[in-house]
Amino acid sequence: MSGTIGVFNIKGSPGVTTLALALAAHGRDLGAVLVEADAAGGDLALRFGIPQTPGLVQFAARTRQTAARREPFDGLVRTVDTGGTNPVVDLLPAPVEPPAVQAAVAELAANRETLTAAGRTRPVLLDLGRLGPQAPGSGLLGVCDAAVLVVRGDAVSLGHARDAGWLKDLPTRCGFVLVDTGPYRAHEAADVLGLPCLASVPFSRKPLRGRRAEKSVRGLFTALTAPAAEPIHTPALVEVNGR
Repeated sequence: MSGTIGVFNIKGSPGVTTLALALAAHGRDLGAVLVEADAAGGDLALRFGIPQTPGLVQFAARTRQTAARREPFDGLVRTVDTGGTNPVVDLLPAPVEPPAVQAAVAELAANRETLTAAGRTRPVLLDLGRLGPQAPGSGLLGVCDAAVLVVRGDAVSLGHARDAGWLKDLPTRCGFVLVDTGPYRAHEAADVLGLPCLASVPFSRKPLRGRRAEKSVRGLFTALTAPAAEPIHTPALVEVNGR
């Protein structure tokens, strides 16, 4: 399996990074890499106690080297232990300063061939953070083979996502993961958003753990890395919990 997957939200902090880490950890045996591309600034380097560079900024600079023959992530990826069910993740960290991340993201969007090529040989997870139609990270959605919106199950959060009309015009397959903060259930949220619900997960700032979590992340990963010709769907809704 391979492909580039963008994970993002519309408003608030519903757990995009937690989910992206779990997906990248699950796909590590397939060479999965998590690229921290949140224009608000990176935090994973500080969280895991690793240097901020080399990482996203150097990778973005490498996209200008169109004649380069080297593997695109060579020498840039850090291996970290997240403490989750599958704890080890290969990560391309971002600097904490938003201007540096925004410049790198714009560079990646302008020179997308390197990122596209990387996604042909391995799963590439993009943690895009909060997006809007004019947000720097929005330009990377066009690179993605699949995109997953992370949204809380309350009226305000679903309302913001529903009113984001640009979601319907995305040039890629898109589904959503419902963060189970209530009161809306998965099928109700799907009716509101007009998008397929790929999973329902609890809100958690900690890594996802447990057998059920592993099973659910596996199902979500499979749905997101399906061939591009297939629509994103989930035959049986998966549920992630922290137990």
